[in-house]
Amino acid sequence: MTPTRELALQNRDVIKLMGENLGTKVDCFIGGNPLEEDVKRLQNGSQIIVGTPGKIYELLRRKKLKTNHLKLFILDEADEMLDRGFKEKVKDIFR
Repeated sequence: MTPTRELALQNRDVIKLMGENLGTKVDCFIGGNPLEEDVKRLQNGSQIIVGTPGKIYELLRRKKLKTNHLKLFILDEADEMLDRGFKEKVKDIFR
């Protein structure tokens, strides 16, 4: 999870390159993208998800993003997220 759309897209691209030969499926979920498209991508299966706190929270709240098989959660630039006012969203995501 990253504090900005730009960083989320950058991380997605780097992860895709790193996992290219492994067939890793990476998806990015950021504000501004229609929720219906995000849900369709989730239904198609994702191994790695990159996103912003608002979008991740919304997908969890609507029970579209399942975490029962979650193995690793990374907060990229956590200090920046907290400085940008995402503290409550991050806390809610971890609940």
